[in-house]
Amino acid sequence: MTDSPDSHSPRQTLSSPESYPSGHHLDELRGRLARPLTHPDFETLQSWGSQVVHWVFRHYQTLPEQPIGRSAGRPDLDKLLNEPPPEQGSPFTEVLAQFETAIAPYAVRVNHPRFMAFIPGAPTFVSVLGDWLCAGTNFFAGVWLEAAGPTEVELVVLDWFKQIIGFPGGAAGILTGGGSEATLTALLVARERLSFEERSRAVLYVTDLRHWSVDRAAKIIGLRKEQIRAVPTGDDYRVDPETLAAMFAWDRAMGLHPWAFVANAGATNSGVVDPLADLAQLCRAENVWLHVDAAYGWSAVLTPAGRVQFAGIAEADSITLDPHKWFAQTFEAGCLLVRDGGLLTETFAIRPDYMQDVTPGEDEINFCDQGIALTRRFRALKIWLSVKVLGVGWYRALVERCCALAELAADLLRDAGAFESLHPPQLSIVCFRYVRRSAGTDQPASLAELNRLNLALVERLRETGRAFLSSTQLRGRVALRFCFVNWRTTASDVEAIVRLLVELGSGLGEPGA
Repeated sequence: MTDSPDSHSPRQTLSSPESYPSGHHLDELRGRLARPLTHPDFETLQSWGSQVVHWVFRHYQTLPEQPIGRSAGRPDLDKLLNEPPPEQGSPFTEVLAQFETAIAPYAVRVNHPRFMAFIPGAPTFVSVLGDWLCAGTNFFAGVWLEAAGPTEVELVVLDWFKQIIGFPGGAAGILTGGGSEATLTALLVARERLSFEERSRAVLYVTDLRHWSVDRAAKIIGLRKEQIRAVPTGDDYRVDPETLAAMFAWDRAMGLHPWAFVANAGATNSGVVDPLADLAQLCRAENVWLHVDAAYGWSAVLTPAGRVQFAGIAEADSITLDPHKWFAQTFEAGCLLVRDGGLLTETFAIRPDYMQDVTPGEDEINFCDQGIALTRRFRALKIWLSVKVLGVGWYRALVERCCALAELAADLLRDAGAFESLHPPQLSIVCFRYVRRSAGTDQPASLAELNRLNLALVERLRETGRAFLSSTQLRGRVALRFCFVNWRTTASDVEAIVRLLVELGSGLGEPGA
């Protein structure tokens, strides 16, 4: 038995000679530490891995026939899952069965062919395989010294994105966890060129259809609410450069400092793309940083029509891209591109003593010096693998297919006679609402009635488990949305959803509905 420490004995540390282990104690330590910690052997791990592979492939193969998924209240899920941390482990097969019965059913299949809400995530299975390789190797992708190969792959992927967008070769970038992190990183880089006095007067301009992550990023970097200006959009939901120029002039006259503007290139609400070329020209003339939120829409640049629609994006100072949206990658995969590549390192590089060994060479990159995270997974692997295996042409076909599905949906909604288009299809997004007369009259239902009806309709649709749409608001009108990014979705899926909406809509408001 080991004696208890005596509170009156002098404290010993490994820095004092008398604290060094004796030869006998060293032998005991060597014996105790001669082998790794007990862990399942290779044959057992192979068996468990085979069970996981079987589950994933079965899930993948049967996805179109599965229900979309369901939710549950916290008390119900607590009954299924809440427990103290177990001291002893359980058989893997039992734990996997618990995942299958108590976790997986309560998650919506966002890659389901009839999930068209928000901006879905529908990865190619090649991306899944890349994520498996990433997790299995667990390579650290923060510094060149430890990750020369992974870093080079990320640089290659970023070069691919720059070439697709038309960004200059001297631009730099970084893969992030998603668009929110990319936009936050962009605003931090843009703020770096402001003096502390200017920061208190700086104004950030955003569209009234911006993604909420822009506001959150502004809050994180310390902007006050009055430092954020919402630029009203026109009837086409796009920013008018003349309106923005007038706001710049007004704020300068008030002693403020117009600093940055975030434009949409595929707005989440409606899919619209702001007039990027005109906005880039204005922002350059006014010395205002132009950030383009292209998280959803950027893949459209692969197509001839998209290149016309996105003209001017290459003139931006920074761009947010999300490969886990319309580029068929698994979560998480975001990206930031910055025109002046050196600004990333100027903003984030810090070299503490414990990192003195990882100073990169002249032609090397530490991605931990270019963004928020120090510890980074090898996110680029799944993107690199997907593009290498499928080719850029596959992604171009994906974009063209999704835009065609949007056209089909708009035509089917029009022909059904029960819907109103709230905006012409933009990219692969369709905004519409269900309409009907007020009960017992020939008068159109009021705005409030239509809003309630459409919110009820989208909820009723989700309850069926057969399809999943989401709603938004355009000029105070509740709109239902189709958003097509899924390579699995077919014409029959769209037709089935439109028929289902008609059926459910006709029953709403009836007795017992």
